[in-house]
Amino acid sequence: MATPSLPWHQVPIHVVDFEGGPRTGVVESGVATLLGGEIVSTATSLHAARTAIPAMDTQCHGLAGRDLADAAPFEAQWDQWVSLRRTGLLAAHNATVEHDLLRGTWSRPSAVPAFVGEGGMVAEWAPWIDTCRLARAWAPSLGDFRLGQLVTDLRLGARLDTLAAQHCPPKRRRFHCALYDALAAALVLRALCGLEGRSQATLAQLVRSSVSAPAANDLMQGELGL
Repeated sequence: MATPSLPWHQVPIHVVDFEGGPRTGVVESGVATLLGGEIVSTATSLHAARTAIPAMDTQCHGLAGRDLADAAPFEAQWDQWVSLRRTGLLAAHNATVEHDLLRGTWSRPSAVPAFVGEGGMVAEWAPWIDTCRLARAWAPSLGDFRLGQLVTDLRLGARLDTLAAQHCPPKRRRFHCALYDALAAALVLRALCGLEGRSQATLAQLVRSSVSAPAANDLMQGELGL
């Protein structure tokens, strides 16, 4: 069991991204797992939509009903998502979006390790690590905390494109594609934890900064950008 003093890189952090919304549910999921400061595994899936996908959503993430014709619903992945949360913490860029979509599918997991605080077991998807709020708290001089701009400002583009070529489906290697965004957020998290004085940051510090940083100007998915 992890303790509050354990460095961030000693516990799996599953950086996730969902495409979809409250009406359609999750139509694409992506996961990039960080351990030891490196991306050690990835996964991505398409999922059947609960309702017809609005044209505006398709314009954003590029997925239409025909792309999901043979896909199982996201609800079928309960075991996979509980397993992820059981082995580590979840992270995302603007994590409120992913948290709400996950809770909109399953309100809570079965008992999983807390990993922070007093330890023990909890029945919560939280606590989340939020790369947008971490960037606001740890690198406020950057000024623009959208995912794409952080990739540019932190000079992560070439590495992201290399990873996307290795792990993402051929037509899903751009922003607003789930695994591409998860890889981008994972690289941002690694870069933020590589800032001076942050290399031994603990899980508790990442969680605390993800909660305490300002939220009022967080950008959401879709038309407002990433």
